[in-house]
Amino acid sequence: MSRFNAWGIFADSSPLMTDLKPQSDVVVSIDDVHKHYHLDDETIRAVDGVSASVARGEFLAVMGHSGSGKTTLMHLVGGLDLPDRGRIRVDGREINSMSDTERTLYRRRHLGIVFQAFNLLPTLSALENVMLPYLVDGRSSAESRARAKEVLEAVQLGHRLKHRPALMSGGEQQRVAIARALMVEPVLILADEPTGNLDPSSSKQIWDLLRSLCETAQTTVIMVTHEAGAAAHADRVLFLKSGRLSGEAQSEGAGDAQLVADRYAQLAN
Repeated sequence: MSRFNAWGIFADSSPLMTDLKPQSDVVVSIDDVHKHYHLDDETIRAVDGVSASVARGEFLAVMGHSGSGKTTLMHLVGGLDLPDRGRIRVDGREINSMSDTERTLYRRRHLGIVFQAFNLLPTLSALENVMLPYLVDGRSSAESRARAKEVLEAVQLGHRLKHRPALMSGGEQQRVAIARALMVEPVLILADEPTGNLDPSSSKQIWDLLRSLCETAQTTVIMVTHEAGAAAHADRVLFLKSGRLSGEAQSEGAGDAQLVADRYAQLAN
């Protein structure tokens, strides 16, 4: 029997699958992290002394205008870049103390990353695109195919297995990208503006899918966004301004975009 329901994963006999969120179980710990860039004589403080923690099963949104440092922070958490100062731990492992090879393997086997631009290979079918993380990791074609079919069915794309990206809508392509991120049963999904290219209906489906993963599979999600409507579907919103945390809002997944927008406007002044 599949472990997945229509949008997520069944809370079956696995000890990691529960509807409860143990908020004391910190998955991501960011401790006084700095990342600066130098452009001619100017120092750009992309991330400037950020500290935060994210619990297992929490859906966290990081919101800020362009240039606020939100994408840089996500890259640091994912080990795609290294901080100049400070520490980042994910599921108990210190990301910035790993070698380049260790970080690559850790991302491949434990993290799921979803981008705004989908990043699907146009010549491959949905099934083949989703198989890639297993194939790159040396898994057999049969094992990769079976797992990819399972996760595509989980995101309601079992009828699109043989379709190439050009034959799918933007929302379907993003669900393929999320299915690909789910291949390794990640402890953490990093989503960078995942609905930036989608219409409102497709965007709502993606937000609901991410919430389902948190609630039923205890997957932790960090979503970077500039949209109040997107952030309102998270449990909590952190606001970044000029590389620093300016405050937060407890959105609790209620979808109250006005609440988030008002708090954002208040902190922007």
